[in-house]
Amino acid sequence: MSSLHPDRRERICDRLVAKANIGDAKAQQQLQSTILDFYTLAAPYDAMVTTRLRELGSALGAGEPVFTLIDPKTVWALAYVDESKAGEITVGEPAEIVLRSQPGKRIAGHVARIQPESDRVNEERRVEITFDSPPADLYLGEQAEAHITSVRLPQALLVPEAAIIGLGKNQGTVWTVEDGSLEQRNVTLGHRLLDGRIEITGGVPEHALILTTLRSGLRIGRAAQVAEGTSR
Repeated sequence: MSSLHPDRRERICDRLVAKANIGDAKAQQQLQSTILDFYTLAAPYDAMVTTRLRELGSALGAGEPVFTLIDPKTVWALAYVDESKAGEITVGEPAEIVLRSQPGKRIAGHVARIQPESDRVNEERRVEITFDSPPADLYLGEQAEAHITSVRLPQALLVPEAAIIGLGKNQGTVWTVEDGSLEQRNVTLGHRLLDGRIEITGGVPEHALILTTLRSGLRIGRAAQVAEGTSR
């Protein structure tokens, strides 16, 4: 039979005690880490703080909010569009957003959502527009203008609204110059541009020129001359 030398037994006991102490230290570390996590506030996503509801050192109750957070990528501009002009707007169409604090800058975006219920009082449709690339500085609630491109007219006959008589239901009457004399034509109307001009889609002979400025004394058959450089 053999037996361990006292010194060797002592060294083995020391190693066992050391391992037990290491285990206790790891358990204590996990406990302290859990306690620290309990007192640490972490956002569930890459967020921006918009409201600080409590200050450092304040006592909090269970479930009491401390911050209000937003995801900057989800900030949209809400546009109110008159129902008479909202029919051609669809989701995905390009748009430009002009913030009141940056009137000289147009920020690219697109239509993300058209709310299914219109404002019955103002007769407006609510359109939500998202930024293609959100600006670095965002201020919630800031007023903005939205320009939505619902259609492109590469070539169109456009006249000012003031040049159309009896405008209504996509129809109206315009004065024209045809073969050196004045005529009136009933025309059909198409899109209305932001600058107030309206597209004429039919009713004007190919050779006719439309009067864009109406003056007194106009009558059918009266002689008229077209100034050089005037375009149709």
